[in-house]
Amino acid sequence: MSGLFAPAVHGGPFTILTVCSGNLCRSAIAEQLLRARLNGQDFRIISAGSVANPGQPMPEEAAEMSRRYGGAPDGHRAAPLTAAVVEQAQLVLGAAREHRAAAVSLLPRASRHAFTLTEFARLSRALLQDDELGGPDRVAGMTPAERVRAIAAFRGSVRPDAPDADDIEDPYRRPLAVYERSAEQVDAAVSDVVAVLSAGQREAHHG
Repeated sequence: MSGLFAPAVHGGPFTILTVCSGNLCRSAIAEQLLRARLNGQDFRIISAGSVANPGQPMPEEAAEMSRRYGGAPDGHRAAPLTAAVVEQAQLVLGAAREHRAAAVSLLPRASRHAFTLTEFARLSRALLQDDELGGPDRVAGMTPAERVRAIAAFRGSVRPDAPDADDIEDPYRRPLAVYERSAEQVDAAVSDVVAVLSAGQREAHHG
């Protein structure tokens, strides 16, 4: 398989990488919610932080937010973002634009399958609602990699309301209300990601 999207190592599950700064709050919660909601399907979910302190546990506030939305935070330890980690992924989801940029700077060919989490969610909704290029029936016939490529095609036409609208707020060492607001953003975006990646999957597995 050739081209910028081609994964370096694959034949196994479709791998999704979530990224934030410390891999303690936003990317950790996103990883845990994606794993819970894509459970039983052929996906592997990993996370990392652009400035992570390896082995650091999640703050209790972040762990509680993960549990609130159905995640399993126990045992999470921060992992650093490296080129080798980015290379494993067929979809990279940054908590903010800086995290997408950090991943792409380590592995430039990841640019076509690297997004912010909220950007990918917004473009996912566009694909599912587009009768010409997407829609649930057409998306159901696509592989996960094809769905990502189709979503990427909407980048220039479905823009955020404001440049920073694609950034999820960093709650680390901030009041509980910020953890709650940030986790709510992660939850909403993850719901859209799961909707587009799992559309038709159960039917395909049992058909």
